[in-house]
Amino acid sequence: MNKTVERPSYYKYSTDELMRLVDLFNVSPAGQKAIKGVLKKEKKVPQACLFRYYNEHSRVQQLEKEFAAKMGSKHALAVNSGTSALIASMVAAGVGPGTEVILPGYTFFASVSAIVVAKGIPVIVDIDESLTLDPKAVEAAITPRTKAILVVHMVGHPAQMDKLRAIADRHKLYLIEDVAQAAGGEYKGKYLGTWGHLGCHSFDAYKVMGTGEGGMIVTDDEWLYTRAQSYHDTAACWRPDRYGRERKAGELFCGENYRMSEMAGAIGLAQLRKLDETVAGTRRAYKQLRKEVKLPAGVKWVEPHDPKGLCGYMAALRFSTFDLARKAITAGIGLGGLAGGGVQGMRDWHVYWYWDHILEQKTATTEGCPFKCPHVAVAPKYSADMCPRTKDLMMRTGLIGLLPTDSAKYVSQVAKKLTEDLARVLK
Repeated sequence: MNKTVERPSYYKYSTDELMRLVDLFNVSPAGQKAIKGVLKKEKKVPQACLFRYYNEHSRVQQLEKEFAAKMGSKHALAVNSGTSALIASMVAAGVGPGTEVILPGYTFFASVSAIVVAKGIPVIVDIDESLTLDPKAVEAAITPRTKAILVVHMVGHPAQMDKLRAIADRHKLYLIEDVAQAAGGEYKGKYLGTWGHLGCHSFDAYKVMGTGEGGMIVTDDEWLYTRAQSYHDTAACWRPDRYGRERKAGELFCGENYRMSEMAGAIGLAQLRKLDETVAGTRRAYKQLRKEVKLPAGVKWVEPHDPKGLCGYMAALRFSTFDLARKAITAGIGLGGLAGGGVQGMRDWHVYWYWDHILEQKTATTEGCPFKCPHVAVAPKYSADMCPRTKDLMMRTGLIGLLPTDSAKYVSQVAKKLTEDLARVLK
């Protein structure tokens, strides 16, 4: 009589992969050996499910739940980058051929690229003294083709969200927030990313919250959430009835694959739970630096619209003239700026006049879409001088980076040195 042969267990991911992750954190050889010893004592073979769906212990879903609760939003959707968050949000809001999206001339290029990828037309306008989108410039740029306003909270500075939301509501436009550089920031007691119809976070390795690569969309609008969710997962339709017929027009369409991995989700949970501590640390250092630095004539602090709500990891100085800014920023005293890393002429993807892709309407194919799309009645005329105020402000701005772990003694040392260096260089 033949005995039934049991199928052996198969573990796709186990301690081998886990130890490679431990090594990624630069754990010492002795530490890795100790961890291996602990793992060998486990009664069951450690294994992982690295896919967010069909996973009752999904860290990505847990991150979405906790992030939504933290922000006070009804919905949160984890994605694989901040750029993906922007693109999915643009699509969710109906940005497409013939539509326009207004954005500031000071932001990382990914912001404007997302508009083009969604087949929309970028309309680039000036920033205000705070380094964020100028509401007056937005109002002046609105046309019958405008679909959305993209506001960016650069270097952790909050934009004037009450005014921008009022403009969007008055003109029946979508307000989309790019919170890539401002996780945990606030405006008038309300988290950045929750003032708009959609808020887009980046968890890139260099952002306030980092998962290596990753991002998050937050919204209170269930329909926008449904459309963003569909687009982020090849329109695989993770709806109440996944395989059901379309409930209303605009629910089913083809999409991309922007899913967040379980590894990024797990790291994101740890980062989210440290967010308050991180932001509190940089705000403390920022406040102390502002108090202790003595600025010479010709220099002033860039004032945020909400000093209590800014992230505080970057302090900005505004020089009265370009020549003074050039002297200070190129003197090697720890200031970044001149819209190019402190070296005049260096290209910087954070300022519009280096966006050759847009200024010259470069596209992946010769058809030139979306700029030459038949739906575009009037294409904007882009030029390196189209936002003179933005160019003037950015070429007179210097930046000082701060860390959440900067001690009071260290900040005092930086403040004393900066005070002395500015006085010496600008005399």
